[in-house]
Order: sequence, then C-alpha cells, then structure tokens
Amino acid sequence: MKKFKTFTRKYLCLPYGIFMFVFIVMPLIILLLYAFSVKDGTGGLSFEFTFDNFASVFKSDNLAMLGRSLLIGLITTLICLIIGYPVAYLLADKKLRFGPTIVMLFMIPMWVNFLLRTLATKAMFEFIGIEMGMGTVIFGMVYNYLPFMIMPIYTTISKIDYSLVEGAADLGANSAVTFTKVIFPLSIPGVLSGITMVFTPTITTFAISKLLSGSKISLIGDYIDLQVEYMNYNVAAAISLVIVVIVGISMLVVNKYDKDNSTMGGGLW
Repeated sequence: MKKFKTFTRKYLCLPYGIFMFVFIVMPLIILLLYAFSVKDGTGGLSFEFTFDNFASVFKSDNLAMLGRSLLIGLITTLICLIIGYPVAYLLADKKLRFGPTIVMLFMIPMWVNFLLRTLATKAMFEFIGIEMGMGTVIFGMVYNYLPFMIMPIYTTISKIDYSLVEGAADLGANSAVTFTKVIFPLSIPGVLSGITMVFTPTITTFAISKLLSGSKISLIGDYIDLQVEYMNYNVAAAISLVIVVIVGISMLVVNKYDKDNSTMGGGLW
C-alpha cells in the first residue's frame, strides 16, 4: 500500500514537472542564450559569447527608464497597500453580510481583458479632459492591480483563528491593541504576497504606460517591447534578464520577512 501511494504521488507530479520545464525552465534557458549571444543577420543566435548586449542596459536613458519603472512600481504598490489593506480588513468581517458580494465586485473587472480595461480608462480620461501623464499612468496601474493586493490580504485575514482575538480581549486588549499585536502580524504573509503580486508586473508593464501617458512616459517594458519589434532579441533578452534579477532580489527580500507562509486556520469574526 505504501509503494502504491508513493507511485501515485510521484506520477501525479509528473505533468506539473513537465509543465514547469516547458514553460518556465526552457524560456529562461532561451533568455540566457539570447542575452549572452551575438545577433546574426536574421535576428537569430550565433552562439558567440558576449557581454555587449548588457551595455545598452547601462546607457543613461535606459537607466532613467529603469529607475522610473521602479519608482512607479513602488508608488503603485504603496497606494495599493494603503487602499487594499483596510478594504480587505473590512471585507473579512463576518458581520458584514455583503462582504463576499463586494469581493466578487472587486474581481468582476478582472474578467475583462486587460487591454480593454486600459482603453476604457483612457477613454474616460479623454472624456473628462484630464491630461495624460504620470498621474494617469499610476491611476491605471492601481486600478488594474489593486485586486491583486486585496485578495491575498483578505484570504489571510479571513483565516485567522478568532479565538486569538477573543483571548486578546480577555487579557484586556482594546481593538487597537488587538489589531496591532494580533491581527496585523498574522496578516503579514498576505501583505507580502500582495506586494509581490503588484510590484512584479508594474515594473515590467508597457501597455498601461503607453496608452495612459500618450506615449509621453517610457518605462523599461516599453523599451523591451521596442527591441522585440525591431528584432533586437539579444538586447531585449539582456534587459529582461536584468529585470528577472531585480524581481528575484525583491522576492528574496520579501521572503526573508515571511518566515511562515501560512496563517492559523479558522474564521475572523
């Protein structure tokens, strides 16, 4: 019986392992090959090892775009956290009868195509007469990625064991102390997950910045898209690899403060 269980588990993981290899490992290998290879006449690979592709990353204009991308990503993540945490905290309250319905309302826009949502936002700004720029880009970022901040925090808070809240109250803690000493620390995994899910796509996006700034603001994602359009795959791969390293470092920093990736079961309120 034990051998049968081992056999079943091992082979059930096989499809996932194949999927990971084909859609994650192989693309990263191809990215590495392009990043450290010389472009041939057809835009393919010549397999001649070089670091020249990374030279474009350190040009002043590209460094400015990278810094702008990181700044917008940080601002967007901070705004999403400031808005998303209180919303998630309120929606996790079981006394709120329509909480699940409101959560569904937050998720409904995500069923609409990303590009259509951005075009609709652009049309709204044009109708109102708001000039496109940094503010409209950040608004579009927050609008598109706010649910990715709310949902993990909501899920984490809703699973906190309510007996801990009752225990804090029995020991004389008021609502503010209970929140700061019990609820917020236990919700940190959800906060870190939300930060990762918002920050990562915001620093690599290009559709929002292009559409909601009237092509006035260029982010590093726009430059990568431009290089792909001109078949400069080697340069695009080199810059993408730098972004992968930045995202990887960010995730390592986040995981450093997330020692326990699970919260205690139960229901809050």
